[in-house]
Amino acid sequence: MLPDKLWYLKKMDFFQGLSDAEYDMIDRDSRSILLKKRELLSYSGTSQHAVYFVKKGKLKLLKTSLDGHCLMLDILTGGTLFGELEVAHGSGDEDISVEAMEDTLLCMMHRNNFDRLMEAVPALSLRITKLTGLRLRKIQNRLVEMLYCSVEKRLAKTLLALADEYGITDSEGVRICLKLTHNDLAALIASTRETVSSQLTEFRKKGLIRYSDRQLVLVSKEHILLIKGLV
Repeated sequence: MLPDKLWYLKKMDFFQGLSDAEYDMIDRDSRSILLKKRELLSYSGTSQHAVYFVKKGKLKLLKTSLDGHCLMLDILTGGTLFGELEVAHGSGDEDISVEAMEDTLLCMMHRNNFDRLMEAVPALSLRITKLTGLRLRKIQNRLVEMLYCSVEKRLAKTLLALADEYGITDSEGVRICLKLTHNDLAALIASTRETVSSQLTEFRKKGLIRYSDRQLVLVSKEHILLIKGLV
């Protein structure tokens, strides 16, 4: 039996330390959604009406460009939220889609309930505003890199960022604990699958990366940093 909704929400950093009444407000004004692996969330056009908290699992936040190419804006894991960028910046979501990378449990809160919660709990509003700013800067930095960095450098930077966020050090190196396809990596750096595959082959020939249990392992983060001129 899965833990209840509040059990997950209380584990999120920005929900720590709320009163019982505030937890009751969240519980009353939200509902759970279960997405199966590769299932799409009906998100386009809904950001004006709802905010989502990821309780368990992983999601891809995808954006479709005007020329039809798919860019992965972010990977969302347990303890994060989305929809808040539209709250803060009033941007639309018509070209945004959300896909589950594995079975994922979400908590959905209608926008008016979310706004009421932010007004009732100023400390929570401050935490979420800070988180929103950090996520927005991360996305903006990646978009700038796509304009000015080579594919080789974009891929190296992305692997390092993934290793920092999702990496576990073991006897083989730093293992990125995500099962990412070459298409996924291409979407993260605004390139093509063929180009990413070719560049990964070069990294592997140089002894920078290897694959183990369908996961990518960085043999030496420092080596990649030095070779790619990122330090």
